[in-house]
Formats: sequence, C-alpha cells, structure tokens
Amino acid sequence: MSLATVRRAARERALGLLYEAESKAATGAEVLAALPVPADEYATALVQAVDEHREVIDGLLERFAQGWTVSRMPALDRAALRMGSAELIARPDVPTGVVLAETVELASRFSTDASGRFVNGLLARIAEEVRGGPVDVDASIPELEPEAPPLAPQVDGLIIDLDGVIRHWDPAYGPEVDARLGIPAGTLTAVALEHDRLARVVDGRLPFEGWCEEIGAEIAARHGVDASAAADAWATSTWQIDLAVVDLVEAVREVVPVALLSNASTHLLIDLELCGISGSFDAVVSSADIRAAKPAEAAFQTAADRLGVRLDRVLFVDDTSSNVEAARALGMRAELFTDVEELRAQLVELQLLHP
Repeated sequence: MSLATVRRAARERALGLLYEAESKAATGAEVLAALPVPADEYATALVQAVDEHREVIDGLLERFAQGWTVSRMPALDRAALRMGSAELIARPDVPTGVVLAETVELASRFSTDASGRFVNGLLARIAEEVRGGPVDVDASIPELEPEAPPLAPQVDGLIIDLDGVIRHWDPAYGPEVDARLGIPAGTLTAVALEHDRLARVVDGRLPFEGWCEEIGAEIAARHGVDASAAADAWATSTWQIDLAVVDLVEAVREVVPVALLSNASTHLLIDLELCGISGSFDAVVSSADIRAAKPAEAAFQTAADRLGVRLDRVLFVDDTSSNVEAARALGMRAELFTDVEELRAQLVELQLLHP
C-alpha cells in the first residue's frame, strides 16, 4: 500500500476522531485515550496537532472566515479546517497542495454540498499565512467564486420570525411525553398552547417558569400525574434549528441589519443561547419583553426602531399569514415563509443576496 493511500485513510480517521471530540466536548487526546484500539500513527499525530495548535488555528479561522465565526461553521467543516490547518503547521514535509486536496475531498464527501469550496478557500488563505507565498493548489480543487458586483438592496433592514422559520419544534416530543406520563394524546401541547394561557405568555404577563408550573398543575389536576414531571416535560421541549435559514440571515447581515421578532416567552434569549444563534442577529425583540405581540403595530415598530430603519423600508418574513398581512397594512414589504429556497429567491430579488 502506498504512503499516499495510508495517509489518506489516516486523515479520514483523524477527521472522524476530531468530529467525535467536538460532539462530546472533549479534547482530541481524551478521545484517543478512550479508543479500544489505538489509531494509526499519522491519524494520532494529526489529532494531537489540532490539540496543540488549537488556539492559533481558531484565531486564523476567525480572521480569514469573512462573515463566519468558528462556532457557526458546520461542525464537520470546522473539524476538517482544524485538521488541515494543523497539518499545514505541524507537517511542513507534506506539500501544501496535498494537504488542501485531501482536506477538501473529505469535506466534500462527508459534509454539505458547499463544504468543499468553503474549506478550500479558507484553507488556502491559511496556507499562505503559515507557509508563506502563493499557494500552488491542485487543479482538481474548486476555485473561489470571482468577486461579485456590489448589491443594491431594495430595503434597509430585515425582520424575521423565529418559530416556523428558523426554529422548528420536534413533532414527536409531545406524543412521547403524553405516552410517558400516561395522559391522552395531545394533552401536553393542548394545555401549553391553550389560547388565553399563550396570550399571557407572549405578552409577558406569565413568565416562562410560571407557564411551566401552570401546565404541570393543570395536567396533574386533570389526570392525576406528578405536576413537576409535567412541568419539566414542557420546560425541556426539544426543537431543531434550520441552519440553512440562519446562514441566509448571516449573509444578509453583510448588507443590511437583521432583527429577530418573535412572539415568545421570557425564555427567548436563553433559548437562543442554547441553540448557539444568539449572536446571529443585530437585534432580538421578544414580545414578552416589550409587552406587545405580532400582529400589533407596536411589535413591528419596536423591531424597526431597534434596527434604525423605517417600517416602509423593511422586509418582514413570517410563517403566519395574519402577521404578514398586518405588516403589509403598515406599509412593510412582507413575505410568507414557505421554505428556505423560496426565502433565498426573495432575498436575491431584493438585492440582499447574490444569486
């Protein structure tokens, strides 16, 4: 077996170990130590090099990743970039073109469709920094897109909804809890989202903790289950974040400011921190904090004021038609969210994104 083949397998193994370390919030050394069978020498060396040079590597990634932070990169792209950077730093005997080609190939194979181009462009800049001089990149590596012409945005700001657009609640969670507590199907969600109760939540009259307590007390009274268990079940509800939408938001922020406007509980900022997207907006407006919920004019006006733009110069995106219609009545450009590709097309049309 050739050296190139051996090292190709070692890089793939190292990437898997680094990804595992990240998912476990562990160091590479900790993952290596837990292996029942030691990794091969080169894979081990790459993982150890990432640990050793992690601070320098992340500093380079932050510096060269325009519009991105290290924490917002897809996890596998981040692992590949750290591994490739470590190899560039710690293994000067390996040609730069080989490091880039192998790292890009792994990112393309295991991550997103756009990962190869993203990793290539960023790693090439890092290679120039740590090895000096222009990088002689193998022709098989996709080149960076030529610089696009400047955009001419048709609005001065974007206001976007959270639930149903960026955050999607786990549809299996409620039924699982109902079954676990031994209560009729649909009970947890129905009690939590009861109209008057939800209205008090989103206008701030009922704090998040009180919401959970009310839910637990009502379910306990109806069905004889433990109130704290029912309350905790709602407090720990699960969801998914559509990172494709977040990526669009962060791209738009390079052109105009973006506000998140959500009919939410007093727990919104904590939820955003838990999701890792609290820094993805120029302003965050929670209905519970301002005591005004969409479709009230005050909610829209507060978000626009936080961005420093007029209502008639804002694009508003929401998945609820009544909110969209109310925004249009106020003179805002408003679009109903259906899916990420339709949103992308709308943003391109308004010169907030390049095609």
